[in-house]
Amino acid sequence: MAVFALVLAYIALVAAYCALRALAKLRRATTILARGNRKSGDRESLIEATTRHAQLTASLADELKSLRAYVEQTRVQSESIDRERHTGAASALRNVALVRYDAFAEVSGRTSFSLALLDGRGDGVAISAITGHHDTRVYAKGVADGKGEHELSPEEQQAVSAALHKTRTSLLNRKVS
Repeated sequence: MAVFALVLAYIALVAAYCALRALAKLRRATTILARGNRKSGDRESLIEATTRHAQLTASLADELKSLRAYVEQTRVQSESIDRERHTGAASALRNVALVRYDAFAEVSGRTSFSLALLDGRGDGVAISAITGHHDTRVYAKGVADGKGEHELSPEEQQAVSAALHKTRTSLLNRKVS
C-alpha cells in the first residue's frame, strides 16, 4: 500500500509540474504579447493570443480531467483491494483536495494552488505552488493526523480540511474570500 501511495503521489507531482510548465509558457506568451515579438518584427494579435491561450487552457483542463479520472479509478481499485484483504484501508491515498487562489494582487487567474494528498488517517502531504509575476515556488509540508508538521497556510489548511471532509462535489475547491 505504501508503494501504491508513493506512485500515486509521484503521478500527482508530475501532473502539478506539467501544470506549472504550462502556466510558465502562458506567462511568457503574455509577456511577449505585451511588448511585441521583437525578433521577427511581427506582433501577435490579441485574438490570436487569446485563441492560443484558450487552447492551452483547454489542454490543461483535459490533463486535469484525466488525472481526476485516474485518481478516482485508483481509489476505487484501492478500496476494492482493501475490502478483500480487510487490512490497510487507512493507509491508502484516498483524500485529495485542490484549492486554487491568487497569491498576489498583481497576478490573477488563480494560478497558485494548494493540493492535499491524505490517507484515511489524515496523514500525507500538502503541496503548494505560489505563482508570482516572474517565478513560481513549490512547497511541500507533511501532514500527520490532519495537522501540518509545520504551520500550514490558510489555503493549505483549507485543502487539508476539504480532503478530510471528502468534499466530492468538486476536486477544485475555491478559496473563500
